[in-house]
Amino acid sequence: MRIIVEDVLTVTMNPKGEIERQTLLIENGRFEHISKSGVRPKDNDRVIDGRKMAAIPGLVNGHIHCDVTLARGLGDGLTLYEQDHDSFVSETGWFNKELDREARHLSRLLQYAEAVRGGTTFICDVPFWHYEDDLISPFHDVGVRGAVVLDYRKNFLTGERIEKKEYFRKAKALREAGFLPIVEFPAEEDFDPDLLKQLLSWAEELDTLVQLHFAETTWRVDIIKKQFGRSPVGALHELGVLGPRIIGSHGVYIEESDMGMLKNSGARIVNCPAAEMKIADGIAPVVKLMEKRIPVGIGTDGALWNDSADLFREMRTLMLLQRVTYGASSMDAYSVLRAATIGGAEVFGMEKEIGSIERGKLAHLVLIDLDRAHLIPHYHGKQSNILQLLTSCVTAGDVHTVIIDGRIVVDNARLLTIDEERLKDRCQEVAESRFRDLS
Repeated sequence: MRIIVEDVLTVTMNPKGEIERQTLLIENGRFEHISKSGVRPKDNDRVIDGRKMAAIPGLVNGHIHCDVTLARGLGDGLTLYEQDHDSFVSETGWFNKELDREARHLSRLLQYAEAVRGGTTFICDVPFWHYEDDLISPFHDVGVRGAVVLDYRKNFLTGERIEKKEYFRKAKALREAGFLPIVEFPAEEDFDPDLLKQLLSWAEELDTLVQLHFAETTWRVDIIKKQFGRSPVGALHELGVLGPRIIGSHGVYIEESDMGMLKNSGARIVNCPAAEMKIADGIAPVVKLMEKRIPVGIGTDGALWNDSADLFREMRTLMLLQRVTYGASSMDAYSVLRAATIGGAEVFGMEKEIGSIERGKLAHLVLIDLDRAHLIPHYHGKQSNILQLLTSCVTAGDVHTVIIDGRIVVDNARLLTIDEERLKDRCQEVAESRFRDLS
């Protein structure tokens, strides 16, 4: 079935940054035709009237821990250090017992469903536990594309490592199913030169990327400086592992003096501004990173640290944090939207396939219902407020249609791929039984 979106205000995020009223033809999973002149429908075509909508590329959530979603809201008011060292969160082993295999599976389904309904079409999931889990079916069931960051440990609580053969089996299964496996580096308090080099060699052998929680907190930065006498960027460079495969998540305490080194290495950053606020990490120098043309994406982090997977809220948070830090004109709406679309695609080496609305690219498309009181007025001409509305006013609840790989996954704000009511009921039942009386 072909899909035609007629006369829709299209925010392309293409290299020219074009915003025009267009008709979009989607065929065989890709944008086949983009034109102001329209397309003649054929029998069985799905035709969508876009006159009161805006079209944007599918959003890229570059960092989220989806297997803890059923613990949403727990640990509130605690810093990451407190969660990890001195609280009921650490005492329960990050809810290791409560988040059993069923709960982790439900958590992923619920988080993916929430994200997709809000316009996210690519998710980088960073599981706490993955060794015995089914990582593939939740992606398929909800209909979203993505990547999975694979820990080198069977259980991060015990530190027991996975054998290379088993690790590669899981990574290759993900790739064969159409998803991107990513190698995980240890957190900075566990940096070991030999381990980092070994894991980088795994990534090279798998021809994939490496993710690590990077320069996120002052206490972790202090550990690195004490151990290596350098900043996190400098330590990775000195060890010979800083390079184009590296995705640094958070990047709150990247020093300006290290940005040239970071730029030259080809490394990328994913920032999670709402989570950085909630657990008092700090404010990342995203404006400075963008000025250096270092690839920057956005993530929401998991439900323990953000509560929400709404990337529209995340964009607004990022923009406001940067402006209150660097000035009202320091970050414009286009730059923020870019980080959530083509910038996020660049982080994962997917920019030739997703991240913008261009002929031949995979059809990852989000239609925003502009006929809402909080989105009136909207206009685009010599003066335009469309980018400001998208990054400051739109929320996940304004998403009308989501198309992933040319398939309609959300239609008129309804998720088509799974029985969402049944999923919500089961998640509520399991989470309430596990967490309501937890002391």
